Amino acid sequence: MARRAPEVTVVAHPNSLGFQQQRNVYTNDPESSTTATSYYRTATNMNTHNTTPNYIAPGSNQPVNYGPSQPQAARESLIDKAYVTSIRGLLKFACLLFCFIAFMCIVSTSQCNGSHVFLASVIWLVMIMQVMIIIAFLFRLKTRFTGIDFEFLDFFATSHDALYLLIASSVTIHYCRNPGQIAGGVMGIFAFLFLASDAVVIFLARRDETVPNRNGVR
Repeated sequence: MARRAPEVTVVAHPNSLGFQQQRNVYTNDPESSTTATSYYRTATNMNTHNTTPNYIAPGSNQPVNYGPSQPQAARESLIDKAYVTSIRGLLKFACLLFCFIAFMCIVSTSQCNGSHVFLASVIWLVMIMQVMIIIAFLFRLKTRFTGIDFEFLDFFATSHDALYLLIASSVTIHYCRNPGQIAGGVMGIFAFLFLASDAVVIFLARRDETVPNRNGVR
């Protein structure tokens, strides 16, 4: 009885480099007596758009880190935009507004026995001091000059300006009978109220910062 030769089937296996590998698979088919030989490697279409490298998982996107984005974020962090909309920033801007109105009321009306000069000088000093404090906190100067306690300086300057503004406004209202000068004194009183509120907010924030530190010390 004649012995049947095993059949050789050609099976193609694509690899990751764009080639196809073929190997011989032997099957015990008694009806087939032919043997096929195959070539080992055949070049296929090397289209880079259709082939995926084996070191990248399909469907995964690699995040790209661009260098210029970090300096941009660093430049934006130098300006404290939250300070403008905070309660302290709003109180200072309101104080500056009322100080400017008071100054315009004083200089646009007739003079009276020197009291208006005192109030105008105090208003200018208050405006200059408050603008300097706003610039210091807006541009985060406390991060550059770590040896200076800007919170204490803000509290001291605000309390000092509020006291002088109260005295100058009261003197102007008491000694001047001109309606424009009285209006300037009233605007100075409103500016004093905003400065006093700002000083109270600074004091409460400072106290809330020191109380946890004392409780943490044993």
